[in-house]
Amino acid sequence: MAGDNKVQKIAIDIGYGDTKVMVGDKIFKFASAIEKKKEAQADYQDNSDDVYEFGGKKYTVGDKALTNAVSTRGFNFLVKYSPLIIFHAIKMAGLDTSKPIQLVTGLSIVNWQEREQFTNAIKTINVNNEVIEPKIKLMAQGQGIYLDYDGEKTEGDVCIVDIGYNTFDFLVFTDGKPRQDLSYATKKGANEIITELQTKIKKRFQFDASEQVAKKIFINKSIEIYGENTDLTDEIEDAKKDYAEFVIDELRSQRGDLLKVAKKVIFSGGGAYFLDDVEILKKTPNVTFSSKPYEFANVRGYYNG
Repeated sequence: MAGDNKVQKIAIDIGYGDTKVMVGDKIFKFASAIEKKKEAQADYQDNSDDVYEFGGKKYTVGDKALTNAVSTRGFNFLVKYSPLIIFHAIKMAGLDTSKPIQLVTGLSIVNWQEREQFTNAIKTINVNNEVIEPKIKLMAQGQGIYLDYDGEKTEGDVCIVDIGYNTFDFLVFTDGKPRQDLSYATKKGANEIITELQTKIKKRFQFDASEQVAKKIFINKSIEIYGENTDLTDEIEDAKKDYAEFVIDELRSQRGDLLKVAKKVIFSGGGAYFLDDVEILKKTPNVTFSSKPYEFANVRGYYNG
């Protein structure tokens, strides 16, 4: 039947903290965590849904890989492990890997010069001896947020402040067209808070928390050591305030004049949760936030744009 080969569309926003996925009206996320399995573990867990063979080695992907995850920082992580993460997302979404797949994904403008290297890494995905060759559409990180914003195409300058885990992306659209000359990105994402928290945990508890474990502690606002739960709400709130101040100072120093004349300044990404109750932003007329959940704005725009 002709319908059997209908292209299956999936949008995947691979973040350094979490990977966000959209298929149809379904959205979900999982930790961008990869754990290399030792031989004994690999034999024992061969039938697990989260364990895959990739490049001759066995890996756990997603939330079950959090404890011993490799570091997710850096573009090399994306190039090396994106095929695994995409395969895991496709499986979780329930797509048929024997039929055509259209993949819409994004890349931070920090790494935009290396986009060919990234697309080459994911154009043929070979995991568990299954080969997928998706049709790829690549967008700039933050472009999805622009497309997601009520579908409204505002004339003039629209600024996107996309605060991810590892990157802070500032994008500008003039009359709907991206302006690379005015856009920029830094590697000062929300992980700055996690790094600060890791330092505090090590100093106070003599415990080396991985990035992913520290992120979990951050979300729970507490840590359990030797079965005893310790509340860390005050320390975490202080870290959030420090980061909010950094973001505002950074925007003022880099693009202060542009922010004054922009029609809209749209904040989004997982880091936007740290800023949506900041008084100075609430009082600024052209500042707004994407629809919640903020972290899914990019992937919604990728899928629907």
